[in-house]
Amino acid sequence: MNFINNNLSAEEEENLRNWLLESESNREKARSFCEFYHQIDAYAILESTDTDRAFEKMTSEISEFRPTRRLNYLHILQRAAAILFVPLLLVQLYQWYSRSESVAWVTMRTNPGMVASIRLPDSTTVWLNANTVISYPQRFTKERLVKLDGEAFFDVTKNPKKKFSVQTAANAVVEVLGTRFNVDAYHTDSTVRTTLEEGRVQFKYQSDTGPKSLLLEPSQTVVYNKKNRSIVPNELNEKTLTSWKDNQIVLNNTSLTELLTIISKRFNVKFNLKSQKLNDERLTGVFDSQQLITVLEHIKISSQIQYNIVNDGSKTDGSITVELYK
Repeated sequence: MNFINNNLSAEEEENLRNWLLESESNREKARSFCEFYHQIDAYAILESTDTDRAFEKMTSEISEFRPTRRLNYLHILQRAAAILFVPLLLVQLYQWYSRSESVAWVTMRTNPGMVASIRLPDSTTVWLNANTVISYPQRFTKERLVKLDGEAFFDVTKNPKKKFSVQTAANAVVEVLGTRFNVDAYHTDSTVRTTLEEGRVQFKYQSDTGPKSLLLEPSQTVVYNKKNRSIVPNELNEKTLTSWKDNQIVLNNTSLTELLTIISKRFNVKFNLKSQKLNDERLTGVFDSQQLITVLEHIKISSQIQYNIVNDGSKTDGSITVELYK
């Protein structure tokens, strides 16, 4: 009755909205109730009205009408509204329900050198690497869809009835029901990389021959080349690809090129290699990635590679330029 009288509390309105969203059956029940209630109300009003007398009174008032006198139009309209109220209310109910399906989206972004974690409406936890943008609805309805530009690690709440999808700028999509996985999908990079830690992940992508998909098992990684629209070999292991969320850099015979890519994303750094031979360098170890200087010192101690900070971040884009030589 509170809905009929437009007197719902915020909690009651939210409960009713959720109930309507559950199924078409619930929405049909709501329509039937509203129609039944207002048919009774309209009938009661009409039964209590002496139509002959009302008509005589109305014609009498019209005939005696003077410019200085106001007709009580509200009284007449209230009677007419009783007949029209059923279809009008059904339209109102539809419009109210339609508004409830229009869900606003939230966008979160991290700055260079920043790692953050957020919780989605379904209690899924997401870690965001530096320079990452993620968008998601304030509440999930038919599906759980998020949009990602950057790198994020997902610990997805299990829900067999609602798949969880991560959409990237390259039209590559990662679909799961409940699992732990990493997606590296910066729009500036040439590849999209997905690493599965736990559960199962389906990686969907566009190839030259049409849509394709791969099913990943734990500890597996898939790398998609956006330009060639093909799957390419992966050189990094699971720990190297996911350790950033724990503020670490884990290396296992990792090339210097791959390490510099990780550092570049993490700290917004541009590297200049003074010798091409440095590309052949490979490193193993665990670096604390809290500070750039700490990582550079680790590299210097473990491989004798020297560094020189040319620009300290005073450029307009805030990037740091570092020269490497040996």
